[in-house]
Amino acid sequence: MMNKRYLREKSILYLFKVAITLLMTGSIFLIWFFYYNPIIKLPFYEKGHYLMTVVFTAIYLVFTRIYGGFMVGTASVLDLIFSQIIATGFTVGSSYAIFTLLSYKLVNPIPLIIFFFAFSVVAALWCLVADKVYFKLHKAKKTIVIFGNKESYESLKGIKGMTKRFVVEETYDCEKTTLEFLFDKVNGFDAVFMCGVPSDYRNEILKYCIANNIACFIKPKISDTIIRGGKTIQMMNVPVYRCKRGDTGLIYLAMKRFFDVVLSLIAIVISSPFMLVTALAIKLYDGGKVFYRQVRLTKDAKEFEVIKFRSMIQDAEKDGVARLAKDGDSRITPVGKIIRMLRLDELPQLFNILKGDMSFVGPRPERPEIAKQYEKDMPEFALRLQVKAGLTGYAQVYGKYNTPPYDKVQMDLMYVANQSIIEDLKLMLMTFKILFIPSSTEGVSDDQTTAKKD
Repeated sequence: MMNKRYLREKSILYLFKVAITLLMTGSIFLIWFFYYNPIIKLPFYEKGHYLMTVVFTAIYLVFTRIYGGFMVGTASVLDLIFSQIIATGFTVGSSYAIFTLLSYKLVNPIPLIIFFFAFSVVAALWCLVADKVYFKLHKAKKTIVIFGNKESYESLKGIKGMTKRFVVEETYDCEKTTLEFLFDKVNGFDAVFMCGVPSDYRNEILKYCIANNIACFIKPKISDTIIRGGKTIQMMNVPVYRCKRGDTGLIYLAMKRFFDVVLSLIAIVISSPFMLVTALAIKLYDGGKVFYRQVRLTKDAKEFEVIKFRSMIQDAEKDGVARLAKDGDSRITPVGKIIRMLRLDELPQLFNILKGDMSFVGPRPERPEIAKQYEKDMPEFALRLQVKAGLTGYAQVYGKYNTPPYDKVQMDLMYVANQSIIEDLKLMLMTFKILFIPSSTEGVSDDQTTAKKD
């Protein structure tokens, strides 16, 4: 009975995804067939049209997957709509590029522009309906939370706000309970969340949940993330995880450096007008320095000077204390608020990438003083420096400016374990999405100098 219901629910959601895909690719095909195909020098016929349909579908599915446009029930409706619009934009842009290449000239973009805005409305409606259908099919799970310490409990508080997916009815500190007690309590629940639970407790509860068909969600420890990135090998007929320091091949490193140089040069040329306007705005506001140089750490703790547009008042740290920006920080100038919001302050780092101090993708470079503060309580923080620092990475795409350092380490180690050109391109494309999400630049609270909460 459960399997039949599960298959029915999956089938309904699958049909929703097929419907939006067919609507997207079918619409672009009609624009191609009736408008662009007749004006190219060598119009396509039957087989060519089939090929174009496959191309349109592939482009849309790739970008929708990258931006999470099909993550119904997992992402919020607004995030889902935003993801669909961005995927639509890239699909339309790619289609225009193809039509231009086939025509050997710039073609009229108006039909595709009109389609983009029309389909964005349709996609938004699709997201609203799909989300409503999903939660009608999937009732909120009756949930129990098990934590190991106060800090881990704080990290799971956000679950209580996800009322459409989880209804937290009971919460337990594993240090004050026994396994037998927790086994008894878990029965009758649809989902279990665990964070900071000692490995012996966690593993037993996990196995119990699997055996009794209870959904189990675990916030991993740093060691879990490292193990997950290990390679599975067979040694003496025994499956073993081989875990070692981040190690990439010379071909990957050469390709990564090639892309860094080429893309940074292209980006510098394209962004130069924006950099000029930003520099003038900073200079005209207070007559101070345009650029802000600061020592940061890259691979193997090597120090280098990162270059950014100055967004704060001059001598913002004249007391000698290294601190992150706070929410509503009075040190940030009016011009600084704008360029930080638009991420324009980061543009000069393109020269750091061109020079070789940084890469486009990698852990964000931290200041030596702040890194030392983190490493006092969390020595694992230094593990981020197995690879060259980057302009963007897992922590920037999936986290925020004020994401706790423990979580940043885990996300950065996920990148270390999954390095590849495809992964780098995916993260660069994902970065485009977060440029429009204000919450990703939230500062730390007033009582913090780093992202670590005391």
